[in-house]
Amino acid sequence: MEVKDKVKQRRMERLRNLRETSDASNGSGSPVRPSGFRGNSLPVQHHTEVPLYVDSEWKRRMEDPEYAWQQKLLMDTALVGRDYLRDGERGLFAPPSPRKIAVKLFISCVLFAALYGMFQLNQPWANKGKQFVTASLTKSYDFNALSAWYSDQFGGSPSFIPSFNREGNEAIRVNASKRTFFSPAKGSIVTRYDGTSHMGVNLNTIEFAPVYTLDTGQVIFSGVAVETGLTIVIRHPGGLQSLYGGLSEADVEVGDWMKVGEPIGKASKKDPAKGTLYFAVTKDGHPVNPSDVISFD
Repeated sequence: MEVKDKVKQRRMERLRNLRETSDASNGSGSPVRPSGFRGNSLPVQHHTEVPLYVDSEWKRRMEDPEYAWQQKLLMDTALVGRDYLRDGERGLFAPPSPRKIAVKLFISCVLFAALYGMFQLNQPWANKGKQFVTASLTKSYDFNALSAWYSDQFGGSPSFIPSFNREGNEAIRVNASKRTFFSPAKGSIVTRYDGTSHMGVNLNTIEFAPVYTLDTGQVIFSGVAVETGLTIVIRHPGGLQSLYGGLSEADVEVGDWMKVGEPIGKASKKDPAKGTLYFAVTKDGHPVNPSDVISFD
């Protein structure tokens, strides 16, 4: 126990001396170098860069105050922009050496020359390579399909896909068995779902009432339909799809990602005091009674 205390005391004393030497160097016009320094260089290091990961060997070495202080000086030297250290050592954030730049430039030239030569040849293998390169540079990736897959797999929209129309009145929350849905509008059912001639419900609501999304999803249709007029269709997780018809105003476009309960438009005007909204739901392509999904009371 006494031996460990003595070792610890010696290490603390070495660290204190290093700090005092560094303070003296920063506070005077003629820096005082600790023993082992030559000119503007650092002592010889066994590791040329600050380790990017912690292993048992590095952790053991970092217990030595002198080694830890040398690593700190190495990092400080790199941060202040000093490119080269003694014996060719370089800091972690120092710019790449001319040799590395030359190697990267050479590799880039070789790749460019290979692609240029491939486009000058008229061989079957070269034609395949041309098609691949041309497609990579000209065709845009289908992010709509990726977004739909993400929504189906993870039950929500990716954080890097923005949701529009975030502002709006508070929607009406309705609890379902597994998920929390929002009623598209506040009102009463005029025409109920029967599975044959009526595949949705007609709601009586206030004049130009705001219409909200049933659940998080992506807009796959926004326009005029023959049977339902100005219509918005949104695809939700789990194979669910909601349709909002007879709108007087649509505030979304195809491809927009909507959060649950976000406003997407306004109901149509029926008379000076009332409005109407057609609402339908499908599950895996099959019509579902909207009253079984949410409550309109």
